[in-house]
Amino acid sequence: MSLTTTLSSPSTTFQRTLASRLQVALEHARRLTALYGTTNQDVAIAWETVEELTTAHHRQVAHQPTAFSQYCMANPNAPECRIYES
Repeated sequence: MSLTTTLSSPSTTFQRTLASRLQVALEHARRLTALYGTTNQDVAIAWETVEELTTAHHRQVAHQPTAFSQYCMANPNAPECRIYES
């Protein structure tokens, strides 16, 4: 398996780890906001971390082929995979 293939199709374990890290960061940021308000520097850093993790999560999801596209790659002549142009 090449490095390019590894990077473009991340494992589900890594995705779950990223999703759980995002959830923990979101809860932490909410708690800090409730404790210190919105003007605290630690609160701003916590929300910036949430934003970065959210961006990373969305990038991963965008690079994953759907089940339908995987099916069409395996079966390019299937009727449901044909593209008709008008």
